[in-house]
Order: sequence, then C-alpha cells, then structure tokens
Amino acid sequence: MRNTSLPQELFDAVRSGHELAGDSLRGDALVRWYEQEKEAFFEGGADSGPSDPWYAYMRFVNDRLVFRELERRDQGDILFLGAAEGTEAVDFHRRRPAWRLHFLEASDNFRARLTAQFPGAAIIEPDPAGRMPIADASLDAVCAFCVLHHIANVSEVLGEVARVLKRGGQFFVREPCSSMGDWRGPRSATPNERGISRHWMIRTAAEVGLSPHDRPIPVVFEPINKTLVRTIGYRLVPRQILYVVDRLLSALVALNDHYWRDTTLKKIGPSSYHYRFRK
Repeated sequence: MRNTSLPQELFDAVRSGHELAGDSLRGDALVRWYEQEKEAFFEGGADSGPSDPWYAYMRFVNDRLVFRELERRDQGDILFLGAAEGTEAVDFHRRRPAWRLHFLEASDNFRARLTAQFPGAAIIEPDPAGRMPIADASLDAVCAFCVLHHIANVSEVLGEVARVLKRGGQFFVREPCSSMGDWRGPRSATPNERGISRHWMIRTAAEVGLSPHDRPIPVVFEPINKTLVRTIGYRLVPRQILYVVDRLLSALVALNDHYWRDTTLKKIGPSSYHYRFRK
C-alpha cells in the first residue's frame, strides 16, 4: 500500500479545485492521514527551515504582508498553526515581546523545540479532527503559513479558527494554490500535501464567518521559483528586488490560475496566495 491518503481516482471537482481532496475524511481515515503527516516534515526537512534561502524569502514576504500589520499593536494574543520550530515567529516576538504566543503543532519533536525556544508560550497539541483546545473568542490573530495543505479536514480547521478569534480578529494565510503535482505518482515531500485553490479557500472561509479583508495576493511566480530554488538565486538576488519582481509577475499571470497543472501553459502562474481574513 502506498503511504498516502490522497485519492487515486480523480473527479472533475477535485481537478478544478472546487472540492478539496481529503476534506471529507472522517474516523480511521482521518487518523491515518494525521499520523502520516505528523512527523513527516520533521523527518524530511526539520533542519532546512532556519537556513534555507527559500524559506528566508518566505519570511521576508510574511514580514511585508503580515507582521507589519500586526506590529501596529503593542500586545495581543496570536496563534501560529503548524509552526514547526517557530522560525516564522522569532522576529515578531523579538519586536513585540508583549504579544502572547500560542503554537498549535502536531509533531512531538517540534513541540519540544518550541517549548525550548519560547519559554512561557502556550504549546498545544491538536487532534486529528481539527478541534482546538482554545477558548472561544480569545485570540486577536491566527497565522497559518504553508500548513493547511498538510491537513485533511481544512474546513473544520477554518471553523475552529473562526471560533477562537475575537470579533474583528485577523486570520493570515499563505498556501500553495495548485495540486502540487500529480499525487498518483511518488511523492517528493510529505505523503499527503496538496495545495488549496483560491476559490475553495475564499468560499469555505466565508461559510464559517471569515471575510476577506482584501483581495488575495498572488506570490511566488512558479517558473522563476523553480529556477531560483534549483540554483543559487535566492542567495544572490536581494530580497526586496525579488519581492517586487515576484509580486509584479505573479499579478500579471494570476488569471492563468489552474489547480491541476498538467500542461506547460497551466504551470505558468503564481504558486501561492497570501490571504487576510477578518472575523
């Protein structure tokens, strides 16, 4: 049996991105997905996050699109979903130490690292069903940076985010927007990762009471991304220049936004979107 829970029979609704593979799983199938993903990133790339230049660029993007907004306030309560070892939160915590940090992380190994890295933070273990042991309307902000595509029942998680946010609270998301390849073949990363289409994300967030604060921002123009990842581009190109070019090109090709990218033409487009939702 292949070590994936992604469906091997594809329907048009999944190919188009109108339905999200895995979102309807329940019971043992949901637990199986959760266990397959729980330690997969730790075992496959745990040491790459802090040093990898691509991740450094992603943190630069987050700083421009997320943390500059949050830092207008001196304090609050913020939750990071699937934070791994918390690299995304380090600079924000240094600049705004009065914000109370909460981390929801499935990996036992990463939770141990978070405990050591952020003394006093709330380190929380999720359950496979997506329920969060967090009080209603208790958080000012929730961040999910490239984590939802590892989770099966994303709609349940979005509902929980809406529940734990205060009225007017913000939910910041960065997610890949394509299938991330043909998952019926061998997987190069974690067993069940698949992107989330833009229209599915917006529609499902609206259904649980999360409204877009502004239009989704396309980022990481795919042909350039692959070239820079395979070379030393992310080390040499100044991040501000890369950011400006990336934003421009991603916006220009955003109309060519296909979920199942099985032709060369379909692959020319943004690979991810940044979203800002408000409760």
